[in-house]
Amino acid sequence: MVQKNVLEDIELRSESVQEVLSNPPVWIVRYGISIVFVLILLFVIGCWFIKYPDVIVAKAVVTSHHPPEKLESKVNSRIVKLCVANSSIVKKGTLLAILESSANYEAVLKLDKIVSSIPSDYQTFYFPFKEISNVQLGDIQSSFSQFHKAYIENELNQKLHPYSEEINAGKSSQTENNNRLAALYEQQKLEKVKLSLSDIQYKRSLQLFEKGVISKYDLDTQKANNLQAKQAYDQISSSISQQKEAINQAKKQVVASEISQEKTNVTNLTSLFQALDELKKSIHIWKQSYLFEATYDGVFKFQNSWQENQLIKAGDLFATILPEDQGKYVSSLKVPSQNTGKIRQNQKVLIKLDNYPFQEYGMLEGRVQSMSTIADKEGNYFIEVAMPKGLQTSYGRNIKFDKELTGSADIITDEMRLIERVFYQFRKLVQR
Repeated sequence: MVQKNVLEDIELRSESVQEVLSNPPVWIVRYGISIVFVLILLFVIGCWFIKYPDVIVAKAVVTSHHPPEKLESKVNSRIVKLCVANSSIVKKGTLLAILESSANYEAVLKLDKIVSSIPSDYQTFYFPFKEISNVQLGDIQSSFSQFHKAYIENELNQKLHPYSEEINAGKSSQTENNNRLAALYEQQKLEKVKLSLSDIQYKRSLQLFEKGVISKYDLDTQKANNLQAKQAYDQISSSISQQKEAINQAKKQVVASEISQEKTNVTNLTSLFQALDELKKSIHIWKQSYLFEATYDGVFKFQNSWQENQLIKAGDLFATILPEDQGKYVSSLKVPSQNTGKIRQNQKVLIKLDNYPFQEYGMLEGRVQSMSTIADKEGNYFIEVAMPKGLQTSYGRNIKFDKELTGSADIITDEMRLIERVFYQFRKLVQR
């Protein structure tokens, strides 16, 4: 009963509303449809002009072609010496700090200076071992000892020439044999003349014997003389042949000794070069482990408030060097494999930096340059993005670059209109 009275009261109080609803204004009926049509038309036109881009989100790291150099410790050690102050401008090769090792760092640096001064096209060089005597070289000692040994062996070989005596003896023997051969040739000429005369004498004696002028005994005597002349000539010819063979043997001896000397020279030099290369390698490894050096010009900045005698662990970041000429800026993106097939070269990329809120500073703009063909172990692809505007944001503000900038990136794969996206959804429903 109570509910019925309430309903009656409502109906009584809403008579005016009912009158309006039962008799609507003429202008609403006349223009209502047109207004609704215009609103729908404006909505469709707005959907045509409003773009709703298709975006792939990725992690981004902005750096330069000459990124800041990170100096990390490779060993657990103590800082023996800090050579430059924080925020100093350093040049390439500047010594920044020295870590504690089993070697005397002053001796190693001196040794490195001497070794570096040896020209690359050397054949012989002088090494001042007295300046490096009785010093602690630590891990470099073994390589230095091998180099010292090879240097002494090569020096002795250059001074003594162990095969020089054999070479000189062979050449002297060759000269004497040539002289003997010349004398034998002269003697051969004389014996040849004697043999010719003996042949003539024998022929005459034979004619006289046939005429009965001389006896058989005289003929035999002349024949014996002729045979002796032939024998003497043949002996000289044999001696000449033997002398030629002796000359050839002397030549072989000289050549063999020269080859042995050359082999010794090459072997000693090769051993010396190899020992020097190993020494350079050992010094380089020691420098990488116990020295911090600048690889290019820039500003040196500590990562921590390091002090001398302070312990630094392997992997700790000691300092960074900000290059003076940073070159062009680039961004590296790490993108999951999902939807990467949509990524194409020259697509627009908007980068939002973690340190600079994009609502206040704006976003950096870039273009897709290249993408890796193979994903890593985690299934991510790496994309390189060129940044033609550098670090100028969409709000016209320039971002200061003093280290790597991290953030997120939106890769705009397709600038679809809102109405296209709506119809795209309808198309998917129809296809299903």
